[in-house]
Amino acid sequence: MLRHFKPQFQTLLFATILFIALGANTAGADQITLHNGDRITGTVVDAKGGKLNILTPYAAKFAVAMDQIATIETDAPVTLRFYSTEILKGRLATREGQILLLASEERSDTVIAWDQVRSINVPDITWSGNIFLGGAHQAGNTDRMSLTFGADAVRRSPEDRFSLSFLYNYAEEDGELTTRDAYGSMKYDYFFTPRFYGLLSVELLKDRFKDLNLRAVVGPGVGYQVWDDTRKGLDLEAGVAYFSEDRIDGEDEQWITARLAAIFRYQITPWLRFTDTLILYPHLEDGGEYTLRNDATLITSLGSAWSLRLGNIWERDSDPAPGVKKDDFRTTLALQYSF
Repeated sequence: MLRHFKPQFQTLLFATILFIALGANTAGADQITLHNGDRITGTVVDAKGGKLNILTPYAAKFAVAMDQIATIETDAPVTLRFYSTEILKGRLATREGQILLLASEERSDTVIAWDQVRSINVPDITWSGNIFLGGAHQAGNTDRMSLTFGADAVRRSPEDRFSLSFLYNYAEEDGELTTRDAYGSMKYDYFFTPRFYGLLSVELLKDRFKDLNLRAVVGPGVGYQVWDDTRKGLDLEAGVAYFSEDRIDGEDEQWITARLAAIFRYQITPWLRFTDTLILYPHLEDGGEYTLRNDATLITSLGSAWSLRLGNIWERDSDPAPGVKKDDFRTTLALQYSF
C-alpha cells in the first residue's frame, strides 16, 4: 500500500511546492485589470500625463492609459497628487466598481476619479518640455534653404509654475537672406488658490525684417485656470506691461499696454493634440492700436517621446514701422522630442 501511496505523495508534494513558488512570485504584487479584460501584475512605479507606468517580472516597464484601468490593487502605499494641489497617500483598491484610496489615520476611504489625478509617485517639483527642429532645402532652378529650431520647458510645483520658450527661424533664397528672427519668453505663475494665480511675464523678439533690433514686453498680471485635466486645459490671463521697441532704422518707442492672453490645449485623440496661445497687447495710450501673437500647433505622436509638430504663428502689428506689413504668417513642420 505504501508503494502505491508514495508516487501520489510525491506528486502532491511537488504540486504544493509549485503552488507556493508561484504564490511567492505574485505575493505582494500590484494588480491592474483593464476595461478590455487584460490583467497586469507587477509594481506601480509612477503616473503622469494620464499614463501609469508599471514594472512587471516578465517585461520592461511599460505604460497604460489611466482611463482604461477598471480595477487596481496596490500592495504598498502610493502618493497621489491632484489637480486641486491636494496630496494624499495610501493603498489603492477597487470595491464595488469604485477605485478607492484606502483609509489612513487622518481620513476614511476616499473615492478616486482618474481625471482628477495629476500624478502618482511623482516628486513635488517636475520638469517637462519639448525640443523641435524643422527645415527644408531646394536646389536647381531655385536655391532655397530654411531652418526652424525651438524649445520650451515648464517647471511645476503645487505652489508655482515657471515657463520658458525659445524659437529661431532662418531662411535664404539664391544666397540672399530672407528670414532671421528669434523669439523668447519667460513666465512665472504663483498660485494663490488651485485655480487663481499671479504672474510676471517677459517676452523678447528680434527680427531685422520688422526693423526690430529688440522688442521687450515686461509686466505683471493675474490668471485663472478654467480647465486643467489630462484631456483639456484653458488659462485666461490679464495684466499690464511695459512695451519697448528698439528699432534698427526707425525711431525707438516705449509705452504702457494691457496684456490679455488665452492658453488652450486639447487632447483630440490619444495620439493627436492641439494647443493654442493667443496674446493681445492693446495700446493704453493710443486707442485702437495693438499687437497680437497667436501660436497654434497640432502634434501627432510617433511613439515613445517623438512626434510631428505642425505649427502656425500669426503676428500682427496694427501700426508697424514704415515699409513693414501689418501681418506675418509662418507655418512649419518639425520633428519634436518631449521630456
